[in-house]
Amino acid sequence: MRIYLSNAGAISLREPLDFRRLDVLADPQPSDRLERAIARVGRREDERHIRLSPSVLRFLSKHAGDPQWEAGFSAMVDYAARHGWVDERGDIRAHMVVNERDDVVSVDDFKAAMRALPAGISAVSTGDGEQVAGMIVSSLTSISADPPMVGFFVQQTSSTRDALLRNGRFVANILGENHGGVIQAFLRQPQGPARFAQGGWVVNELGLPVLPDALASIECDIVCTEVLGTHDLIVGKMRKTACRQAQPVINFNAATHRIAPVRLQ
Repeated sequence: MRIYLSNAGAISLREPLDFRRLDVLADPQPSDRLERAIARVGRREDERHIRLSPSVLRFLSKHAGDPQWEAGFSAMVDYAARHGWVDERGDIRAHMVVNERDDVVSVDDFKAAMRALPAGISAVSTGDGEQVAGMIVSSLTSISADPPMVGFFVQQTSSTRDALLRNGRFVANILGENHGGVIQAFLRQPQGPARFAQGGWVVNELGLPVLPDALASIECDIVCTEVLGTHDLIVGKMRKTACRQAQPVINFNAATHRIAPVRLQ
């Protein structure tokens, strides 16, 4: 098995059924980011070795509790202990390898490709009173129907990020053609009540701002956050929704567009 420390921020366990080896593979990344990733799975022993916690390996495997997997994992740990690779804390010594290359597209190529992706526009709102905060997103997506969950991405430098994490709740308000004023206010006004001066926002029973004429308003509790590159993935479990008839708009090629039906040949 091999722990993979991606430079996107994700940590995964590859080949969890291979008990003949245990090592760590890391993408090239800034040293501070790499050290934070290592601290999530264990601790650095020296330049080429990491001490891994068995409990973390069991969690990442997604096979913990399966009798056959547990037997193989126990045999691997016993083998490592006999060879002196398990310390007094029970952590296992593993070799670390750093990828020499990470062939990816440039930032400009990434942006050009993403501009070609049409996406709905939503105003995400959170907080209450003078602490209300919000942002415009085009990354809102459905994740699961059972349990009902949606997600979106927030840049780690966004002024809305801390408010979202502090409140633990949000409302995703899907926007339409009549919400140009809402979009402009969210993009131009500072966080706080000024950002919510357009649109006739109301407060729900939890104190969160809701746009009453949004195509849909989706009230959520945050149940998962994950750091991925420069952004955080925010996942919310849907507690309440309201839907209305309106004309949707999309973000395409860095501009807002109406949707017109077409007949596919």
